[in-house]
Amino acid sequence: MPIPYAIGFAFLFVLQMALSTVFLKVEIPKPSKKSLAMKMSCSTVFVLTALLAMFAAGNFSSYAFLILGGLVFSWIGDYILHSDTNEKHFIIGLFSFLLGHICYIIAFFKAQNLYFPDAPFLECAEALLMVGGVCFGQCRLHVLRANYGKAFIPCTIYMNVIMLMFVKAVSLSVRFLTEAPTENAVLTGIILIVGVCMFDVSDFTLALLRFTDRYSTSYAMRKLNVWTYFFAQMCLGFTILNIVV
Repeated sequence: MPIPYAIGFAFLFVLQMALSTVFLKVEIPKPSKKSLAMKMSCSTVFVLTALLAMFAAGNFSSYAFLILGGLVFSWIGDYILHSDTNEKHFIIGLFSFLLGHICYIIAFFKAQNLYFPDAPFLECAEALLMVGGVCFGQCRLHVLRANYGKAFIPCTIYMNVIMLMFVKAVSLSVRFLTEAPTENAVLTGIILIVGVCMFDVSDFTLALLRFTDRYSTSYAMRKLNVWTYFFAQMCLGFTILNIVV
């Protein structure tokens, strides 16, 4: 990778650390115009990460644009969720994130079809992992007495979609790590699996913050939620460097 691009990625990483730290401070005690501006700055950084990866690798493939599209839908979702905290805005924002995850899922399927054409659409182990993940998440939230209200059905749909995204990303990562179809496959697999694991942690902590009384005011939980979310998105943007479909 040319040095200017490497410097650019390092700058975006440090910038994300700084911006997300400031965002966590200014959103207390409640969301404001200032915290919205900071959050959107953080979200813009992960979009810029994907764009920089596209130009650094000269990768303008369908995979790259699908990942970029998923990040843009996430950017929109971030704006909607933070601009108003009522239930209606939450569901609309959730729908935007849902579209983003669908973009990611299509991108991972396209990568699988190119690099591992003999792999099935969904293996038995993947289906079991998906079902198990959804059941575990729901049971854990039930134990913590999560109150979804009118968002129960949208949240259930979203949880199933994100688990499908998680399972396909993990499956793709494992294949990259074990079969190494490209020169930088191992690094790509590591970045991808770290990214989706952080994404899963971020979404689960968001559910705890939003729907349970026990964690609704936990600053430690909020920090975990914010940092895993923004850096998860950056990891997905980084994969554009090495996956060309």
